[in-house]
Amino acid sequence: MTIIKDHQIDKNSFLECEILIVGSGMSGQVLASKLSNKKIIMIESGKIKYDKNNQLLNEIMEVGIPSRKNNQSRIRQLGGSANLWANQLMTLDENEISERAWVNKNFSWPFNYDEIIKYYKESINLIYTNNFKDINYFDQDLEKNRNSFLENEILKEKVFNFNNHFWPSKVEKFNHNSKFAKKIINSNNLKFLEDFTATEFQVNAESQTIENIKVQSNNRTCTIKAEIYVLSCGAIENARILLNNEKNSKVFKNQNIGKYFMDHPRICLGILKSKQKIPLSNLLGIKYKNYDFRKSVSLSKIYQRKKKILSAYAFLDPKYKNDDEIMFENFLYELKKLIKFKGLPKINYKNIKIKELFEQIYLKLSPQISNSNLNNFIRTFFEKKNYYLSFDEMYVNYQAEQFPNFNSKIYLSDKKDQYNQQKAIIDWQLNEIDYKTHNEFSSVLKDKFKSNTFLEFNEYEKKIITDANHHSGTTRMSLDREDGVVDKNCKFHDIKNLYISGNSVFRSSGCVNPGLTNSAMSIRLGEHLQRILK
Repeated sequence: MTIIKDHQIDKNSFLECEILIVGSGMSGQVLASKLSNKKIIMIESGKIKYDKNNQLLNEIMEVGIPSRKNNQSRIRQLGGSANLWANQLMTLDENEISERAWVNKNFSWPFNYDEIIKYYKESINLIYTNNFKDINYFDQDLEKNRNSFLENEILKEKVFNFNNHFWPSKVEKFNHNSKFAKKIINSNNLKFLEDFTATEFQVNAESQTIENIKVQSNNRTCTIKAEIYVLSCGAIENARILLNNEKNSKVFKNQNIGKYFMDHPRICLGILKSKQKIPLSNLLGIKYKNYDFRKSVSLSKIYQRKKKILSAYAFLDPKYKNDDEIMFENFLYELKKLIKFKGLPKINYKNIKIKELFEQIYLKLSPQISNSNLNNFIRTFFEKKNYYLSFDEMYVNYQAEQFPNFNSKIYLSDKKDQYNQQKAIIDWQLNEIDYKTHNEFSSVLKDKFKSNTFLEFNEYEKKIITDANHHSGTTRMSLDREDGVVDKNCKFHDIKNLYISGNSVFRSSGCVNPGLTNSAMSIRLGEHLQRILK
C-alpha cells in the first residue's frame, strides 16, 4: 500500500483507479482484501494512527434517546470504529433475517439464511486464519457446558435459549498493529489517502453514474475518478455523505436515506444474587481450547411468536465489592506500562469500590483503549497475580433487537464542518414493540427465579435505556427504491456505479453484536464486484 499524505500531492490533483473505497474500517478493509487484484484507492478522513484533532468531524447532535458516548462512539483512523470493537463473534439467527409474520414484513432480507451462513464462514477464515486451528466456530464442541447450573435452572420451559458468545484468542482491531490491516498495507495495488474527507460527488444524471468525487484535507483538494465507488463509513457517516450530496443532484434523492436508524437498546435489569454463598463466577462463561465463551440466554422463537415480540438476550457482568487497595495500585502500575498512558484520572483510591474505580478509568481513557481491552487486561492481570475473584452478585444486562422504524433517523443540521458539509442530527426512537419486548423478557426472567433455591433476582424498578454503539440501517437493502436505498447487491438504487457497505445496509439488526455480519456482507459485496469488473 502506498500511503499518501496531503503534502505529498499537488493541490487540485487528479487520480484514477478501478475502485474507490471511502473509509478504512472493518468493512472497507475486508472489501479491499477481496479485491486485491484491482487498482484501489482508499481514503480515510483520519490518519494511520489516532489523532484527536480528526475526531472533531464526528460531532453530531441528538434529539431522540441520548447515546452513552455521543461523539466518542466512532473513530476516524485506519480501522475506523473497529478500534472500539470487542471482537465478540455472533451470528444473526435465521429468524432475524427472515419474514416474521407475527411482526410485519419489514424485517426480511433479500436473500436466504444459507447465503449469509456461507459468508459468515468465509469471514471467520479470512480474518482469523490462524486463530481457529483447533476449533470449528460453527460446530462448537461444548457438550460439557450443556449441563451447566445456569442452564438447568432457567431452561425448564421453551422460553429461553442458551447461548455461547465467542471471542477468538486475539482481538482484531483493524488498526496499524493488526495482522489483517498489515496485509492490506502490504498490498501493491492499493493507495491510501490519509487525512482526506469525501465531500462532493459529480454525477452524470443522464447516464446515472458518478464521474468523480472531490476529497479534501486541510491543505489540499483532490479529484478521484473510478469505475466503482464504495461508501464504507458507518451508518451515520454513509447517510450524512449521501444527504449532503442530494443538493448536487436529484439522482441522489431517496426518501429512505438516513431513515430506519437502529441501535441495540440495552438495559441493566437488576442483580442476580447467590442465596447460599455459592460463587457465581462460573456463570460468566467458560474457557475451551484457549478460547472464551460468554454465556447468555435469549428469547426462543416459539416465545417470540407467541407474544408477538422481537429477539433479545441477557448476559451477566460481575458486581464488584470493596477490595484490596494495594492490589489496585499494582494494577494501575501495570496498566500504565501496558498502554503507556499518562493521563490516568486523579482519584482517591482509598476506600473506593472496584466498580466505581473501573467506571472512572473507563470514562477517562483515550478512545483508543476500549472497555474490552481493559476487561481483558484485568482478567489477565488477576490470573497472572493469582488473584481469584469470587462473585456472589451479578448485574443482569439486557440487549435487544430494534424494530425498523422509519421515524428513527439521521438528518442534517444547519451547522457545518470545516469542509462546508452539514453536520448530522440523530433522532433515535423506539416504539411500542421495543418496549413490549423488554417488558416480556424482564417479566419471564423474574418469574424464573421466584422460587429458586440457589439464586435470587432483584429487578430494578427504574431501568435506564442506553444504546450499544451498534449503529445500522440508514441505507437499508431492499428489492425496490420505495423501501430502501440499495439493492440486494448493495448498489445504490438509482446510480449504476455507487455501492454501500457496512452496517448501514442492514435491513434488521437482530439482537447480537454486528461485527461478524458486517464483515460477511463486505465479503459478499467484494464477490459481486469481482464478477462485474472482469
